[in-house]
Amino acid sequence: MTSPSPSVFPHECFPYESQWGDLEYNEPLIVRGEAPGRHHDWRADGYASETEYEFWAAHVCGLACLRSVLRAWRPELGIVPMAELIEGAVRAGALVRREDTVDGLYYRPFLAWIADEFGIDGEVVERTPTAGFLPLVRPGQVVLASVSPEIRWPQRPNERRGGHLVLVHGREGDRFIFHNPSGIAEMAADATADVETFARFHAERGMVLRDGRAALL
Repeated sequence: MTSPSPSVFPHECFPYESQWGDLEYNEPLIVRGEAPGRHHDWRADGYASETEYEFWAAHVCGLACLRSVLRAWRPELGIVPMAELIEGAVRAGALVRREDTVDGLYYRPFLAWIADEFGIDGEVVERTPTAGFLPLVRPGQVVLASVSPEIRWPQRPNERRGGHLVLVHGREGDRFIFHNPSGIAEMAADATADVETFARFHAERGMVLRDGRAALL
């Protein structure tokens, strides 16, 4: 059996997570403007009300990425309810609610929290060209990259960069393989984009996450 190319890493072990609870809810909300609460059983995710679910679901792209990582690296936890992750992130100062919006995700409080809570190490990556993010993706290490949510339509011109987090969990040559928590169709689970395309949306910042427990083995 031959070893895989060092530029290609498997990505099947990272389950997809939508910030609205299920991939099938993304398109009705984004394309048709349907209220997500009419589709999702928000009680199963620990929300106190439909209102709370619809408020927070718009702001938890980073936590959806985290939940995917937890399912891969901490399967003994099961699927952690999103409301529980929100509570932890708020308590840590990684998410700050301000009436009708949310500040964040603040990277450094987030990384301190997941290190203490889940044993996942990480570091902030800033002012780094998009091509420099590719080698950061390797076995036992993934990247949460700040991109514009417009990346769900890469064929269209975009107006901004950053503001949304995706989980880059694999690479093939110069192509990123990522989960977009608010993606649709082929730009949701295991979406791909070459460096040039990804760079149009990328704010050249993000976070590296690595499995701290794996490093001890």
